[in-house]
Amino acid sequence: MDRMIYLLNVSVSGVKCIEDEIRLNFYKKTIDKDFNPDSYRIKAIYGENGAGKSAIITGIKIFYDYIVGGNYLNETKNQKFLAEIINKKTKKFTIAFEYLVNLSDDNLVYRYTLEIGLNENNMFVVNSETLSYKNGNYPNNNYSNIYESKNGELTNISCEGNVGDIKKKTANLLSTNSFAYLYIMRFTKEQNTDNSLLAHIMLFIIFAATFKIYMAEEDQHELYFMRKNIKERNINNETFGVDFEEYINELDKISGVNEKYIRKEDYAEYRSKIGRLTEFIKLFKRDLVSIDIDKKDNGDVYVCDLNLNYGDYLVNKEFESTGIKKLIRLFDCFDAASGIGIVFIDELDSNLNDVYLCKIIEYFMYYGRGQLCFTTHNLDPMSVLKENKNSIEFLSSDNHLVSWVTRGNASPENCYKNGMIENSPFNIEASDFVGILGE
Repeated sequence: MDRMIYLLNVSVSGVKCIEDEIRLNFYKKTIDKDFNPDSYRIKAIYGENGAGKSAIITGIKIFYDYIVGGNYLNETKNQKFLAEIINKKTKKFTIAFEYLVNLSDDNLVYRYTLEIGLNENNMFVVNSETLSYKNGNYPNNNYSNIYESKNGELTNISCEGNVGDIKKKTANLLSTNSFAYLYIMRFTKEQNTDNSLLAHIMLFIIFAATFKIYMAEEDQHELYFMRKNIKERNINNETFGVDFEEYINELDKISGVNEKYIRKEDYAEYRSKIGRLTEFIKLFKRDLVSIDIDKKDNGDVYVCDLNLNYGDYLVNKEFESTGIKKLIRLFDCFDAASGIGIVFIDELDSNLNDVYLCKIIEYFMYYGRGQLCFTTHNLDPMSVLKENKNSIEFLSSDNHLVSWVTRGNASPENCYKNGMIENSPFNIEASDFVGILGE
């Protein structure tokens, strides 16, 4: 299927070391009916240690967990996490997205904003949440609100139904929940829904569900439940002329080999993905014979574990080398980015061979359909990415982003190493370590 949703930009502030807003642009041109993002699908973020590269990915992960996880702000572990992660000076976290929905005869641009901050009880709550849209073919027209909530109350909604009833049913819930999540998961079955409102919100939920984020070693099962619920919603496909069912089915391709609990009706698809994972890992470890699935029956699901088969012996994936374990985890991200996924990977280069890293990036430049954004310290990918538009960003220690633009015959890696990128000087010499690490 053709790609329908494209992330235009994301703005983040108030997370880790990032105080002021950082805006990451995937597409800088004016959007018109000839919109073609093919040369704007991949982005690498470079920067000094502690500049805030991981903070950007962390902010996006908070948004994803908040939307897809549902009760994110009601869980104690997440409150403790936010207390550590949200910037100590601002004491509030803000994230905003602009994304384009490419319809058959029109383009719609959506803007979503979320602010989370501390309340009087020292708990993190939703200060505000807004979803709005405009016609993407007219750059100067204003956004129209779809819904807006402030301080736990629904203050604005575009709906032909019983607005009073919706406000009543969301009372006391919007301080810790997204209105979009509540509307999809709780209210659409209870009332005659406004098809236009439902279509807008469904497109936003699909936008969020296409995200795939790689950070630390954690399992993500939220998308499993989100897919299950949105598939059950009956939506009038005529609202925007969009085949929602086809696009939602694509979400199954984003779920992947690292999920432990597999619905029995999905097992055949899961086994097929493990077959592709096997071929993928063989590119890096040629003595691999197969990846075997150890499944245990548990009601409606199989509990699955993976063993790498080398002919004479088996190795559980958790006891594989660090590099192979990372490649297994990254496979879901790569698979999503090759399709409709919007993928963010922190430190893509760690534990990966430089040659393999560049070839993977080159693949996504020429063959991928999704979007891939990653942080890295490895300079080798610059030689690949410099041919692509808007694909290299430099993040300075004072949180300023500088995009690479062609400078005659100068290469981005040489400019970066020699301190010629604005706000990113590397003022350090080998002799600076003398007396610290020894004479």
